[in-house]
Amino acid sequence: MEVTKDNFKEVLPSVLSAIENADFVAVDAEFTGLRHHGTSKYCELDTPEERYAKSRAAAQSFGMIQFGVTTFRYVKEKFAYSHATYCFYLLGKAGDILYYDNNSLKFLADNGFDFNKLFKSGLPYLSLAQEAEKRAEYKTQSLEPQMPSPIKVAEENARKFLKETEAKMDAFMVDESQDVLLLPGSNISSFFRKILYNNIAALYQNILVRCVTTDSERNIEIRKFESSASRIKFLEEEREQRLDEKMGFTHVIHKILETGTPIVGHNLILDLFHMIDKMVQPLPEQHEQFKNLVKCNIPTIYDTKLIAKDPPFCVDIPITSLGILYSDLCTKYSPPDFNVEDGYESYNIEDNSKAHDAGYDAFMTGVCFVTMVKKLDGIHWKNKSVIKSKHLAPYANRVNNMNSYDIPFLNLVGADVQVNRSRIFCVECPSSWTAVHVHSLFHMIKPMKLVWVNSTFLYVIPLDDIDNKACKQHLKTLHANCPPLVRIRLYGDTGSSKRKSVSDEVPPGVETCASRVQEFKRLKSIGSDQLSKMTLESPSAEEAPPIVSGDNGKRLVTDGVFSVPDEW
Repeated sequence: MEVTKDNFKEVLPSVLSAIENADFVAVDAEFTGLRHHGTSKYCELDTPEERYAKSRAAAQSFGMIQFGVTTFRYVKEKFAYSHATYCFYLLGKAGDILYYDNNSLKFLADNGFDFNKLFKSGLPYLSLAQEAEKRAEYKTQSLEPQMPSPIKVAEENARKFLKETEAKMDAFMVDESQDVLLLPGSNISSFFRKILYNNIAALYQNILVRCVTTDSERNIEIRKFESSASRIKFLEEEREQRLDEKMGFTHVIHKILETGTPIVGHNLILDLFHMIDKMVQPLPEQHEQFKNLVKCNIPTIYDTKLIAKDPPFCVDIPITSLGILYSDLCTKYSPPDFNVEDGYESYNIEDNSKAHDAGYDAFMTGVCFVTMVKKLDGIHWKNKSVIKSKHLAPYANRVNNMNSYDIPFLNLVGADVQVNRSRIFCVECPSSWTAVHVHSLFHMIKPMKLVWVNSTFLYVIPLDDIDNKACKQHLKTLHANCPPLVRIRLYGDTGSSKRKSVSDEVPPGVETCASRVQEFKRLKSIGSDQLSKMTLESPSAEEAPPIVSGDNGKRLVTDGVFSVPDEW
């Protein structure tokens, strides 16, 4: 079922009820972009902290415009799963400025995404943190209106308007069947509005005069109350209703968190980050803080892509994208029966709906999850819901770490995977270099994998199992043959990168750049009087620098002249 602001209020009770009765919920989301092509581009050797920072940047920059939820409940008497699916269009908070990626939007449009529905009827949302801030503001705000100050009415038309309005008000105040008097705004000038806000409001007690928009017209509404307390109570309830409407879709996420219903997704790191950042609280800057946030607020998470990458599924299904995984699981394995929950809407396995609709993707994710866990449980799958399977323990609160060389998953609450990258070479090179140059320099290492971070930096990963001693020996050989402007070090080495250049081999009796820098600093400290008598001259290409070694390692300096180091 598609849900927009037009039917959200009507549908919300059934959504909350379905979540409360569910064994787990499968989710999927669509975004205005996946990641920035610059600093947020994934690298195969990202550390967990780096991957978190890049995913966080993407979640904070791009919008989440559709969110699918499918609830699953095991019916033991039928050995089947009942399910209900909702697809929410999300517009977000008014005034939000977000990035979009043309390729992502075109991809969604090509797959039938209804952008007109999004912008006309998309649901708002606020994070739970923003809701708490609003409620804190409300405690400091007074709903008691200020005492009105009547204005002088001199013109004949204004006096006539005031007199006619007073007559209407007298009749309105004694009419017990009427609580609201609506005055058409098209006939009321700005000065007449001041008369209503000041003079009429001062004449009658326990009334509320305000401007309201009805049918695209700014009209004046006058409400009467039995007492000042009843007026404040009305305003408090109205304010609460407005906040409730602004919360919008967040009510659904809040229900999932409140009930602790397990969440299942496919490759869901971005889905999870967007959900937390937009509907719970801003993602913290530090990775460890994020883990504490998940541990304290988010139910157990399961990632179907992570399960599919392990045996026996990785053997039979080498490609684990959601559509292919769903199709192959339904064909090669035996899914249990899936029935649409009575009184709800959803899909059937026989449906050939288009992927990349968040609701349908959520349904496919749930079917994949149930089918894989059923396979792992074997003949005992009928005894309980798959969410209670002991085989899920290795996957709890772990999400697939896509495009990573040696870290298969990110642990959302516990310690991250510890890897040994001491055999990996880090290479800085000119932007003109290609894989051919790298293979020529690293000719002693075969086979190897190249991971380019950008045009001037890459990792070289030996694919054969070689020990650290051999790697260090290779590093010495590489340093000996390293061209100018190329630096090589081993991963994790904090020392300076070695490169071969003219200055690497200093003939006896000639100073190094470092010693010349020290002499420059010494001369600089001589004093302004002596320094002002000197001249700065850079050594020309034809002439040797005028600084040479003297006896006992002492420097000889030409009178009044000193040289600025070439690489200062």
